[in-house]
Amino acid sequence: MYKSLLLMIIFHLTTFLASAQVIKGTITDKNGEALIGASVVVEGTTNGAIVGLDGTYIIKGTNNSSLNLKASFVGFKTQIKSVTVSGETVVDFVLKEDHQELAEVEVRASRELDTDASARATEQHSPMVLNVVSASTIELSPDLNVADVMQRVSGVSLEQNNSGVGSFAIVRGMPKRYSYTLVNGVKIPSPDNKNRYVPLDMFPSELLDRVEVTKALTPSMEGDAVGGAMNLIMKNAKDRFSFKINASGGMNTLFLKDGGQPFLTYDQSLTNKIAPHDRAVEGYSATFNDFTTDNLVPKETYNPIDFNLGASVSNRFLDGKLGVVLAGSLQKLHRGSDTHVYDVGYNQITNLVDLETYEYRQYSSAMTRGGVHNKIDYVFNNKHSISLYNALIYEREDQVRETVRYRLWDGEYDPESQSGTATFVTRIRTTEQKIQNSTLQGKHQILPAWKLDWSAVYSLATRNRPDQTIFTRNAAFVNGVPNQVRVEDFGSQYRIWEDNSDRDYSAYINNTVDLDRFGELKVGGMYRNKERTNNYIRYNFKPLNNETKTGEDWKYNEVDWSLSNPKGGRTNPLNYDAHENILAYYVEYKYEPSQRTEIVGGVRVEHTDQGYTLRHPPYEMDPEGGQEYVDYLPSLHFRYKLNENSNLRASYFRSVIRPGFFEIVPYSIGEEVTDTGIDEKGNPDLKRTIADNIDLRYEVFPGVRDNLFIGLFYKNIQDPIESGVKRDERGRTYLQPDNFGSAVNYGLEIDATKYFRNFGIKANYTYTQSSITTTKILYVRDDPNDPSSNNKPVDVDQTRPLQGQSAHIGNVSLLYKNQKMGLDIQLANVFTGKRIDQVVRYYEKDFWQEARWQMDFSMEKHFDFGLTFFVKARNLLDTPLVLYVDQELNERQSKYPKQGNPGDPLKVRDERYGRNFQLGIKYKL
Repeated sequence: MYKSLLLMIIFHLTTFLASAQVIKGTITDKNGEALIGASVVVEGTTNGAIVGLDGTYIIKGTNNSSLNLKASFVGFKTQIKSVTVSGETVVDFVLKEDHQELAEVEVRASRELDTDASARATEQHSPMVLNVVSASTIELSPDLNVADVMQRVSGVSLEQNNSGVGSFAIVRGMPKRYSYTLVNGVKIPSPDNKNRYVPLDMFPSELLDRVEVTKALTPSMEGDAVGGAMNLIMKNAKDRFSFKINASGGMNTLFLKDGGQPFLTYDQSLTNKIAPHDRAVEGYSATFNDFTTDNLVPKETYNPIDFNLGASVSNRFLDGKLGVVLAGSLQKLHRGSDTHVYDVGYNQITNLVDLETYEYRQYSSAMTRGGVHNKIDYVFNNKHSISLYNALIYEREDQVRETVRYRLWDGEYDPESQSGTATFVTRIRTTEQKIQNSTLQGKHQILPAWKLDWSAVYSLATRNRPDQTIFTRNAAFVNGVPNQVRVEDFGSQYRIWEDNSDRDYSAYINNTVDLDRFGELKVGGMYRNKERTNNYIRYNFKPLNNETKTGEDWKYNEVDWSLSNPKGGRTNPLNYDAHENILAYYVEYKYEPSQRTEIVGGVRVEHTDQGYTLRHPPYEMDPEGGQEYVDYLPSLHFRYKLNENSNLRASYFRSVIRPGFFEIVPYSIGEEVTDTGIDEKGNPDLKRTIADNIDLRYEVFPGVRDNLFIGLFYKNIQDPIESGVKRDERGRTYLQPDNFGSAVNYGLEIDATKYFRNFGIKANYTYTQSSITTTKILYVRDDPNDPSSNNKPVDVDQTRPLQGQSAHIGNVSLLYKNQKMGLDIQLANVFTGKRIDQVVRYYEKDFWQEARWQMDFSMEKHFDFGLTFFVKARNLLDTPLVLYVDQELNERQSKYPKQGNPGDPLKVRDERYGRNFQLGIKYKL
């Protein structure tokens, strides 16, 4: 009996131990990229597993100590390994692509740039602080353009325009001017009429292999970034034939017929692209017959359809020596906002702002974006290669802005009955932007220890805004119905033609000398010749109609007009030519005193010659201006390899930020045509900004797709440039760029990615603090004890954060992948803390933007034959953008639209953009 019991115990124990045997491991390609969805089975059985999001598999319950494991994946050769199992056994597979092997040729191997594994490897081995987003990550995200992709990067937030479209990146709390954009490693000009920074929403995300954000500059990089340098790496030719195509359609809930606002459109094809003055001989006097009117009549529609089309094809020929890639994208999107805006005045007695006007605006923007790029590269042998890259990026925005403006002073507006004096303002404008780039590059091994690479670049960025029209009417509202609508007759009717271009000729050369055990020396330089032209023509009109309409509004083509200035006001300072010549050269030295330590340092010198010439200067205005200077920009980068999977980094670099051409021209623009709703002026005395930057970062790479970054940064900024609100001698306020003393910016960044079988999480958080002290105005009594004494303005210091800097920025993306079902799901969340949107001249009265949380969603369903159905949804919470002044609402103010309860902050803007949805298919061969 005891023998039987003992045998039974041994049998069950042996069975338990056998069932406790586990086989686990990874399946990757030659680049180390996890082959998610690959299968591995015990040969001759059905026992197996699928590779999860973390790149691993687990097989339990194997009874044999010796067996064969078979790993397979579509497009790769099956691999079989004989395994002896004992307890927990690790078996890793590296699968080879299943295609015809080529005859031996002299071609240097190239690393795929569009994978997550490649992105992590670049971050790990880079000499500087870097973040990389791969095309694999971009493809699964809800994002349709590069700007939306950028906000997923740690420390990056977006500045949105009045249609809710994020265009410009704010890196580490530094305003958009403190970063620059590269395409394939070379800087591109901006089509923006005012600034240097490139509108990132112009670039369709599907044209990219990856995005690299460098946060610490080396001497070989251009030195005009404090926040970071954003490098857009466009698609390269694959080693074998590749073809992708996608199509999707969608809608914005803001313009739904049930519960939404109408989408306003106009016939843009009838717009004259060239002003009457430029269509005729010099000195031509225009008449009203030179102007169209039917293009200025908005029409209402609902449920406009968005669409997105994209395709790419690439291959290598001539035994792999010749690579060709061609990719294109076309988007038509309908965006807008439901906006409530307040203009505020300043009470010199109480030092409080008060609400002077209330505006209800409806924005409707039809946005057409397109891009095409082509790259041809040829590898002569393992020492010499050459490539030619060409790209054209295009965007057109047809926008209608309808405004109803109520006067709030002297009880002229009753919010409860919606009665009072009002003004109707229709603004119609088309904005066309283009970026063209051609880059010829070569790489050469001159001697065994000497490598040389060079680039010759032509770039042209243009922006054209033809026939921007302001149409103003006066009205009296009674119980919400307009009564006695009359066309305005006091200088608020005009049409503007403006265009600008930035042309760059650039040349780069870099020499790298291998000094063997003494390190690596890099010497090079760059020269850029930039020329800018800006044209601005404004025609003023006067209505001949005196009658009024009751209960309805006027249309532009119903009015009889006379032209007040037939010459078009060509003497405006915005008609100018400008130049900027930059000569830069550098020395960079890389040394590894041990296998674990890497040091990169050197200095960059940049000579800047910047200036402008007014073509038709107004009376007593200097027709020319400019500045010339030299900057020495040292940098030092230290990397210590704690082990194979972790680094400790420390970096220092100095950088320079140059003013934009537009900012130093002595221009003046009225509030009716600005996006800020306030007059704007240029500043010829604006100086460049110098910044010293320090970075520390700890990095861990526990898996091919996982990472953990913990970093600290500090920036000391001299003469920072911000736009501040000022007041002229007549008491009128205006917005002007200026240098505001000195500032500091410091913070903490945490970035983590972790995959757990079918689930994954990407998260980052950035804490930023900045400090700048500027002079503000505060009114005080001549005699503080005498309330009847004169009130006078005094200058007081105010310490505040930099404009656009949020203390808290965060991203959390939750991912799920089920290979058996062919399902990918992502829920992406972006948090942007409160920040200063506009700097106001008066003490503690800056405009703050409320903290915002945006939630986006994407889902893909894959089929084995290469077809994928997908859903993308943005702004699921329909999060509004709210600007406020840190001042308590009083009882009277709380009654106005979109204001809160007494004691709440005083709102100056409230915008809602709606939710955006896309449904589509894509095919990959």
